Amino acid sequence: MARVSENRIGVVKALGFVAWADDHVSPEERDMLRTVMDALAIPEARRAELCASLRHAPASVAEIAAEFDDDVERRFALAQTIMLAGVDGEVSELERARIAELAEALGVEADELAFIYEAVDATYDAFPVVFTGETS
Repeated sequence: MARVSENRIGVVKALGFVAWADDHVSPEERDMLRTVMDALAIPEARRAELCASLRHAPASVAEIAAEFDDDVERRFALAQTIMLAGVDGEVSELERARIAELAEALGVEADELAFIYEAVDATYDAFPVVFTGETS
């Protein structure tokens, strides 16, 4: 049986790992982290703990990988990190490197990661309001 709670914590830690790619977490990234924690129903005490740890540095890829026991959740986490990286309109090379490092730790091959990037990009095209905040 999947450890749903741990997988969800892994998603948040993965997001923090990518958010820290440029050595700080932007306001847009903080907003997305909050939204994801709301959507995943992270309990308040655990949320406070995660936020406190993210103020200093991200979790290591080994620590993040240890949170997952479900392949679908691993891939979901990677898709979420790509969306977080693009929250400012561009996925930087630093963010791409972090995502690739995370994918490797999660056991996701480069060709599958490329597919996940394509799927996220297609989602942006299909639902631009959801991801960009634009109303047109």
